[in-house]
Amino acid sequence: MRSTLLAGLFGLAVTASSLAASSSEQVVLGPSPQTSNDGIGQFVKPKRRPLKGRFLHITDIHPDPHYKSGATFDSGCHKRDKDKKGKKGKGKGKATDVDDDYDDMEMLKDKNKDDLDLAGKWGTAVSKCDTPMSLVNITFDWLKEEWKDEIDFIIWTGDNARHDIDRSLPRTPNEIYELNRMVVSKMLDTFGTDIPIVPSIGNNDIYPHNVMAAGPSKLTEEFLHIWSKFIPPDYSHVFERGAYYSVEVIPDTLAVISLNTLFWYDSNTLVDGCGDHSNDPGALEMDWLDVQLSGFRDRGMQVWLTGHVPPHMGYYYDNCYLRYGDLALRYQDTIVGHLFGHMNIDHFFFIDVDELEATPVTRSKVGSKKHFSPLTANLSSLPSFDPLSDNSIGIFGAGDVLKVELRKDFQDMPGPKDLKLKDYIAVNVAASVIPTYLPGLRIFSYNISGLGDEKNERAFYKPHHSPTDPIDDDEDEKEEADELKDEGDDVEIEKKKPRRPGHRHGKRPKGDCKRPENEDKPHCVFRRLPRYYSKESPSRSNKALTPLGYTQFYLPKLNKQKQKPEWEIEYTTYKKEVLVPPYSNGTGWDQPPPIPLGLLPEYDQTFFDNNENASDEEMTKKKKTKFEKALKKITPWKMPDLTIPNYVKLSRKLVGDKDMWDKFQELM
Repeated sequence: MRSTLLAGLFGLAVTASSLAASSSEQVVLGPSPQTSNDGIGQFVKPKRRPLKGRFLHITDIHPDPHYKSGATFDSGCHKRDKDKKGKKGKGKGKATDVDDDYDDMEMLKDKNKDDLDLAGKWGTAVSKCDTPMSLVNITFDWLKEEWKDEIDFIIWTGDNARHDIDRSLPRTPNEIYELNRMVVSKMLDTFGTDIPIVPSIGNNDIYPHNVMAAGPSKLTEEFLHIWSKFIPPDYSHVFERGAYYSVEVIPDTLAVISLNTLFWYDSNTLVDGCGDHSNDPGALEMDWLDVQLSGFRDRGMQVWLTGHVPPHMGYYYDNCYLRYGDLALRYQDTIVGHLFGHMNIDHFFFIDVDELEATPVTRSKVGSKKHFSPLTANLSSLPSFDPLSDNSIGIFGAGDVLKVELRKDFQDMPGPKDLKLKDYIAVNVAASVIPTYLPGLRIFSYNISGLGDEKNERAFYKPHHSPTDPIDDDEDEKEEADELKDEGDDVEIEKKKPRRPGHRHGKRPKGDCKRPENEDKPHCVFRRLPRYYSKESPSRSNKALTPLGYTQFYLPKLNKQKQKPEWEIEYTTYKKEVLVPPYSNGTGWDQPPPIPLGLLPEYDQTFFDNNENASDEEMTKKKKTKFEKALKKITPWKMPDLTIPNYVKLSRKLVGDKDMWDKFQELM
């Protein structure tokens, strides 16, 4: 039965792939005008669009139609003091475009500068409340104004309903579906059908939250209708079973795989991990993912893996964590990156072979679920974030623990001579729209060289037809050690220190591969299955489809109530020379800039005008000086690109320079 299902899934994948037309430009699949919102969309003839080399990652919007400005925090921002004696709601409110505005804004008294005693009109930063419709509206208005024609596709990683934190106003399935429909409507109104949109299901997009069984079910059927304009028809049966699918955002070139991470999430009590030879939905999804990656690799394509819950230590069932890590490392010449949400904390982390080898796996359902760790605390899944609860550390304490754990991980990485790049992959977790901290979203850029009117095949990485040859390992490791040396850095890297007891890294005896508990360990998996690695692949060196960097936008003045907050650049990963033309020699940029110039802080078009008037020239000089300072402020990392070698270099710099680490913590 298992092999039959896998064959069926593979057939669906091949069918979907064969329908995509080859093109040197992006091909957009749009819904049929005759298709209603209640039906599965029918795709019309693709429309060609010139590539911009950018895409949007947005996550955790969490709209709350019951949010009231001036409400108390302990009510979940649903009730003002004068409302407390009123009738209790039943969670049946509909999503509307305007929240219940609060005219008397003087009641939002400042305790300190920007700290509010009551819910703010646009939302309240560093709070446990969800997102008011006013914040949803200004976000999509800004995206429509600035980005509608500037990006190639959208990665949207779930959680489009409010949290269940108000016991007097419980959520209902219908409200959850209605909120998801509302956000879909916002997406379509903002971007139309000219841009591929790839949503993933979040743990708060289901009822009850966190808990989801395998389909077909009412839930998967409902989301298949809600996302009908986004899911290729050939994946509809796969989606009905598991709520995961793939989209070729650039046909025959680049795909995005939308994963259902809830089948791997250890808070989901209706599943039992990802054990081999299992028919559990998590295991079947891993099998499907393996087939998808193999198929895309055979076609010479690159893939982004996306989903809601990140593969963090402590979030997944242990065998799911192991299998995800194994797939990520086995197909590292095909997977260009990993993008997730859920945690509301902006950061990156590594999955590596040593970490996977040290992961214990138990075979029983009770044992396979990890114990609570403050590292994995988040607003949506733990009792600590219930406003009515007085115990546990809360999300803000969890953020502090995460900083400590990341610093340990970065410090304890092997030195340049000992670290094997092929044993590492980097995972990105984005900031959220919900103002758990300050609302955030990201615009990524990627290399589109060779993707012009005539596709230049020589610009693309072509995967080897055989796995990495062990004979070449020594030579590769010498090249990697040289690659990790950064001659321009003055940072002295700390030598590797032994880990504290209980941490998973470190050399341990490798278990017998004949024993069931070891079958998913890397030394066993890589012995029986191919492992594809190349230092020439886009995730390892800069070439066509390599992620070049991202810019994070945020709302720094959210808590100031006298004016509408504006989206601004918080930071970028780029060097400042990349952001503004003319590019200096050697930057290698032959495509639109990462960010339209008008969005850069203190930018003025007159910088490029020829001023003959002396006073104008002096004024321009002062403006340029101010502009240079602003650019320096938003470019703390100065990364050439987002390849694994440069992530490793950044992690070393962060722990070797106190000022850089302080900045990293500030930006989280």
